[in-house]
Amino acid sequence: MSIVDIFERFAADFEDAVRDDNWLRLEKYFAKDATYLNLGGPDPKCMGRDAILAYFKKDVTNTDRKFDSRTLVAISPPVADGDFLSREWRCTYTLNGVPDLVLEGESRYLFENKLIKSLEVELTEDSMQTLDSWMRENGDKLQI
Repeated sequence: MSIVDIFERFAADFEDAVRDDNWLRLEKYFAKDATYLNLGGPDPKCMGRDAILAYFKKDVTNTDRKFDSRTLVAISPPVADGDFLSREWRCTYTLNGVPDLVLEGESRYLFENKLIKSLEVELTEDSMQTLDSWMRENGDKLQI
């Protein structure tokens, strides 16, 4: 199985976890000593599979679930080069009564032995500015 195939399964299972909060289904994709980093963002660097899965759960609870809906789409196919894979994406958050929050970025994966060893997420510069502006204008309307 190629890393693109593994990634596609991971992405589908991630979306299932967003829906049902069963983050343990993602254990099989990460090396035990994997790392996660949101470049340029406020997220902490996570060290280890268990810390990454706990962070995903917390992040979805504290961000995604405060909106009425969240739609993630690929804006490029996954591109693999050896054990490295990247994909550009767009995530649209909707909340009744305010403009949608639309963010774009890239996720970069390093695989080792068919497991994710490193995951880096980076918003575009425009999306960083959009997020800051949206939060200043609408952040107080997010669901508690």
